[in-house]
Amino acid sequence: MPVFPKSSKQLKRKIHPLPPAQHSNGAIGFQSHTHPGQSVQHKSLWTTGLGTSATQQDTLPMEQLMGTTSNGNGQQAEVRPINLLEQQDVPRAEPASAPEPNLTPSLQKLNCSSDAIQCTLVNIPQSQALLKQVKLPLGLICRPFKDSREPPLLIPDVPPQCPSCQTYINPFVTFTDQRHWKCNSCFSLNEVPGNFIFDTMTGSPSNPYNRPELQHAAVEFLVPMEYQAGQLRPVTYLFVFDVSDCALETGYLGIVCKILLQNIDRLPGDSQTRIGFITFSSTVNVFQLHNSLFRPRMMVMADTDDIFVPNENEMLVNLQQSRQLIISLLEELPGMFRDTQKKACAFGPALQLAQKVLTYCGGRVSAFLTQLPNTGCGSLQLREDPGDCTLGAKHLGSAMNFYKVLALEFCGQQTGVDLFLLSQQYTDLASIACLSRYTCGSMYYYPAFHHIHSSALVEKLHQEFQSYLTRSFGHEGMLRIRCTQGLIVDTFYGNSFLQSMQMLTVPCVYPQAEFAFQMLIDGAIAESSHVIFQCSLLYTSCQGERRVRIYTYCLPVVSSPADVYAGANVGIIVGFLSKMAVDRSVRQSLSSSRDELIKMLTDVLVAYRTSARSPQHATLPIPNTLLQLPLYVLALLKQPAFHTGLTMTLDERIFRMSQLMEQPLSFVLQMVYPDLYRIDDYLNGETVDNQGSVETDTRPVKRPALIPLSAEGLTLAGAFLMDCGNALYLWVGRHCNTNFLIDVLGVTSYTSLPATVTLLPILESPASKQTHALLESLRKERIYYAPCFIIKDDSTSRSIFIQHLINDRTESAMSYYEFLLHLKEQV
Repeated sequence: MPVFPKSSKQLKRKIHPLPPAQHSNGAIGFQSHTHPGQSVQHKSLWTTGLGTSATQQDTLPMEQLMGTTSNGNGQQAEVRPINLLEQQDVPRAEPASAPEPNLTPSLQKLNCSSDAIQCTLVNIPQSQALLKQVKLPLGLICRPFKDSREPPLLIPDVPPQCPSCQTYINPFVTFTDQRHWKCNSCFSLNEVPGNFIFDTMTGSPSNPYNRPELQHAAVEFLVPMEYQAGQLRPVTYLFVFDVSDCALETGYLGIVCKILLQNIDRLPGDSQTRIGFITFSSTVNVFQLHNSLFRPRMMVMADTDDIFVPNENEMLVNLQQSRQLIISLLEELPGMFRDTQKKACAFGPALQLAQKVLTYCGGRVSAFLTQLPNTGCGSLQLREDPGDCTLGAKHLGSAMNFYKVLALEFCGQQTGVDLFLLSQQYTDLASIACLSRYTCGSMYYYPAFHHIHSSALVEKLHQEFQSYLTRSFGHEGMLRIRCTQGLIVDTFYGNSFLQSMQMLTVPCVYPQAEFAFQMLIDGAIAESSHVIFQCSLLYTSCQGERRVRIYTYCLPVVSSPADVYAGANVGIIVGFLSKMAVDRSVRQSLSSSRDELIKMLTDVLVAYRTSARSPQHATLPIPNTLLQLPLYVLALLKQPAFHTGLTMTLDERIFRMSQLMEQPLSFVLQMVYPDLYRIDDYLNGETVDNQGSVETDTRPVKRPALIPLSAEGLTLAGAFLMDCGNALYLWVGRHCNTNFLIDVLGVTSYTSLPATVTLLPILESPASKQTHALLESLRKERIYYAPCFIIKDDSTSRSIFIQHLINDRTESAMSYYEFLLHLKEQV
């Protein structure tokens, strides 16, 4: 066996729970102020003023906490209490099938796909008091532009809306009579449109239930010209390149220009698509590319304090009409500033110019930066202090309001900003990240990038930038959330600007874009048997069509804690917890967010134990639907974004937090609790997970069987692949099979394998092809390309692999079983 930290099983009979004070600088970073046996009463992480845990009169016998919910097959799945300390094995945190709402089969059939909308609780508590009692968050995650398994139905007419609340008619409304339908959002009575009850084509009466709006919960329609405000804007791309001395040293510009040249004809858009370019160092430069010119012309703006704004039509040109000039510029640009020695970085003035140029047309800005902005407006100072471990708002929050104000101006004119950061030094991501956060943009980070010395990052940039250029998107978007009266949006998490409590401005929306809304129950919904959430996205397609996409999600209302627990979706809950922890870290401190994660989990366990009124005080009961929650919370505490015991740059920590906040849930769960496979046996056909097949372009690829994140599952005679979402690690044991070394790694022995390998070789052997097919299937549909790093058992990089073994103890973090013992003390 390799010499790894002891696993939870090995420690089970040897350890004793450590006093909370001993963990204050280690695994958890909190202090307990309760005595053994004393109930823990904390304010909840996700609601305002939840008060203390349930009182004695709220308790229910354990039998009454056994509720039911649908398992998706029309049958009822039972929720039951489980004693965490009696579990022999660590629960494997793999994506389990989400609980289905306890709806009738006919209503469930009409519901929109979970690809588009998911809720933390698929059985909605009938009151805020019940929500407080169970201590679980009520939250909604929407993916309005996702390429769903069930794409929205394109309908020919604009569906009727409720005049009172603007909710669109949907399959879950009721008809009080032949002439009136009742809105399931505000409960108003509305007249049924004539075309719903009379077929103008046949001249005969028609059944309104046959209308597509009432048969499909996911629909899309074209906005008629009379409803459009002004002329549609064409897709506009504006690239902002850093050409300072630091930028040229990285060599990124030649790579980016080459990729852009290769994909210039694949940019989404139509015949009206426009494009423009800005470069900056100590000055800001713009390029005129009008098709009347013979070659590109550069305008230099030396006064960065008072930027001259050229005419929009001089900077932004039609992509097709000026195609040859654009190609010439991209070919010349990498060598144009080769001899520069300018250390200055006028990033702020360059973005100010971009904002002013796009004032009336909006568009998408792709900004590249390689150093800390130090010239003109938006200049930043070094804030990183390696000796300061407090990591409060002064480090994790923005240093100035300049970039936030600029981002809101971009957002107001429907301009999205995407950031590409390729710095070899501190760049204050905490301040700059506002640009993408408030404009529905994305942030890409390549620390210590160099075109020669960082081959893995070069490959990552190539894959991500090419995918970025060619992926579909909608622009000029507005997203509105409507829900049944009594439910309100309390908090928003994601990359956008919340105009009101129900409406977001989304300048650019991508298939991977995800928006999270925390809900409160502000009134009685007990009179309703169901509630609905309706997500409507107004956007312009890249083909120049103004469209509205509507998803309606129906969930039942329940009155007992058992039914609420039965509908708890642990994956969505963990996604919300990660976003809440990021938000709290930025507003308060890293230690505060870690403390709150512990309090949250303790609150849930106390609430369930108290409600259950269990006489077995030595146990740690939890509903089976939440069995994996303690494991996921431990994984969040060990996540690099929140782990105080890890040595990492401030920029990298901010980027990790940004990923947790903005990325799709599946990506977040992969980062929090990675997947671990034994790959040498898989290539021999011995261990295959039959439920884990993934479609590739030609045939399905079967994934290996998952194994727990523990050293117990490792052997020196094997090779193991760990998928961490943003990176893949292939750990090779020193006695690994020789055939695997030859066929997959291209070496004849373990000793001949280099200590550092950042790219998996592409060989002609079937095993190599099978391995690369597996890697491609794992990377599919991700925003961020996951490079594969090969780690030898005796290399210095093995600590990277070890720190992701969540189930095991490390020098600064508890094992899973130790964590449970600590929770037992608190509960």
